[in-house]
Parts: sequence; C-alpha cells; structure tokens
Amino acid sequence: MKKITLLFILILSVNSSFSQTATEYLSGLNGPTKMTVDGTTIYLNGWEDIYTIDTTAGTPSATLIYTLPANFYAYKTQKLGNSLFILVENWIESTDTFVGMQIVKLDVTNIAAGTQTVISSPNFIASIALVGNTMYFSNEIETAPDVYSTNIYSFDATQTTPTPALAYANIGLNDVPVDDVEAYNNVLYISSGGAEKIIKFDLSASSPAPVDYLNTTDLNFNKGIFITSTGYLYVTNAHEIEKIDVNNPIGTLDYVGNQTTYQDTFNGNPYLANFRDVVLIGNTLYMTLEEQGRILKITNATLGTSNFSNESIKMYPNPTTSILNLDLSNEITVNEVKIIDITGKTVIQQDQNFTQIDVEKLTTGLYIIEVYSESEKFTSKFIKK
Repeated sequence: MKKITLLFILILSVNSSFSQTATEYLSGLNGPTKMTVDGTTIYLNGWEDIYTIDTTAGTPSATLIYTLPANFYAYKTQKLGNSLFILVENWIESTDTFVGMQIVKLDVTNIAAGTQTVISSPNFIASIALVGNTMYFSNEIETAPDVYSTNIYSFDATQTTPTPALAYANIGLNDVPVDDVEAYNNVLYISSGGAEKIIKFDLSASSPAPVDYLNTTDLNFNKGIFITSTGYLYVTNAHEIEKIDVNNPIGTLDYVGNQTTYQDTFNGNPYLANFRDVVLIGNTLYMTLEEQGRILKITNATLGTSNFSNESIKMYPNPTTSILNLDLSNEITVNEVKIIDITGKTVIQQDQNFTQIDVEKLTTGLYIIEVYSESEKFTSKFIKK
C-alpha cells in the first residue's frame, strides 16, 4: 500500500501573526485522513471507512456511512450532487500486491446500493479534484520501480462511463507523489509534501502549464490543502496550519495555529509533523490526525490577523547566533515570552526583559517564539545558527 513517507527537514517561514492552538474535536476514528465539505457537513475518509460529520450538532459525532470491501482503501472523496466520488486503491495486503486504482461513486441517498466504478487505472492515482462537473486526477506513469512521472487527466463526472483525457503530461515532481489537489477559479493547486511544494496549474490559460506556487522556503510535510470560496488557501504544514490569499499576487503565508499535544512515532522517535488535511467551515478549521484517530479544531481562524498588526512586534536578526531582539510598540503590554523547539518543548521562558532574548545556548535549528499579552498571542519562527 502506497502510504505516507516522512521527511524531517527544517524550514524558515518568518511571516507572523497571532496564532491559536488546536483543540480536540473528535476522537476514536479509524485512521482519518482526507475531508470534503458539503455545506456544514464533512465527508471524512479513513483508509477503510467513510464518515459524515454534522458540524452544527451540539455534541460532535461521526456517522459511519460506508465501509470499503476487503483490499480496497480510500484516498479522497469529492461530492457532486448526490454522488460521492471515492478514490480507492486495490491492494492485496497478504501478498503486498498493487492491483490498481479506481474512482467509484456512491449515491448518498441510496447507500445500500453500494458503489459504481466510474474509471479504473493500472497506475497509481494520488488525488482528485472537481472543477464544476469535470473531475481532475493525478496519475503516476511508472517507467521503472519507484521511477515515474505524474500526469494530470480529466473526465466528465456526469457521465456513467467517461473516458479520461490527458490534460498535461509530467508536471515535474520527479518521482515524488502528489498528496492533495484542490481547485479555485479554474486553477488547480497540487500539493506534494515529499517535494515540499504546491504547484499551480491554470486551466484557463491558452497553453496550460504547471508552475511552482509555494516551495521549500515555505513548506514542510504539506499533506493537505483547502481553498475557500473567497480564495484563501489553507495548508497543513507539519503540525501547523498556514494560509495565503491566492488572489494576491504578492501574498505570503500567514501562520494560523498549531498543535503540540499529539505526537506520532517513526522508528521509535516521536514527531509532530502529523496534520493530514484541513478544511474550513464558518469560522472553524478542522484538521485530521491519522495515527491518533482524531480531528482537531481551531475556531476564529478566518480572522487571519488579530488586534495587533504585524508591525506591533518586530523581531531581528533572523537567523540569529546569540540575541533575538523584540521591538515592541507602545500599545503592547507583554506578560511572557516562550521559545519552543520543533518537538513542542519549551526551552526558554521569560516573564521580564522582553526586548532581548538570549538564545546563544540553544542548539542550531528552527524554533517558534510566542509572545503573550493579557488577551492575545504573537507567534513567529526563527533560526538559531
């Protein structure tokens, strides 16, 4: 089964904001990975199960609506009318045999009827996205073991047995898989956590061609993306959530929030790079933690900025070797400053002398600084050289 690989690479993203910490929304789920939004309902897939979640319910719960047959595993869903399209892999666990991929559809008004196969492929399909009635999907064309190019295909999702058409050959990921695809304003945004980039593919261009939109300067373990109807792209960035206005040609990533409570393990080592997907409903973000069987939430995340502007606190130099200076505006009364390492451990905590933080004794690497007032929290990143 072609599941997730983990890359531990430090990144620098210095755009700052007043962030929030994610809290638990639901637990006890079977490997939750990707989510699709339909109004105020979340369609959630684990590898074997499909759930619905009514986010307006006073007490949150997940309703299991469909369990895949043996040797089939769900990667993502998309909804068009009453049809829930499910991207599935046919993989025989007992022999570790990849059989192929299918996009099937389930009538949500007649779930007992089961699924119908829409298309099938002997090649690996990593993700799907709807643009109107057209379904786009990534397709890996393997030329040798673990050597492949990724093509983009499309088909008419209203047809019973559509024929996929090639939209673009070889988007240039160089043997690295796609993790998510989302669409906005006739543009595909293709996220690859392995490549640490998001590719932009303008379908309305006279000669559409993929271009890098965000890259390793900004991203790390970017497994899931979500784009609002107004053009804000939210991305899972390891254990953080960041967002960018895709309508702004000079827009930059803003740091929205994170979680430092739930750690996964890799070869016996704990790590926090575990957000798998993100969606926004109203003013609440929902994020999946696959190995934890949980969905976390951040409320009021759409505000993007706080009562403090980014000019209220200036931090320099970055990177730094010894002293991190904080230039505070007169309106801010700071109560506490914390420095947190990439494992979530607080390594420095100060309740006085806020304008200079001595970080000389810290080991080299990426750190998060949190500055607290009585009612708000400023968060940014810096590198200790």
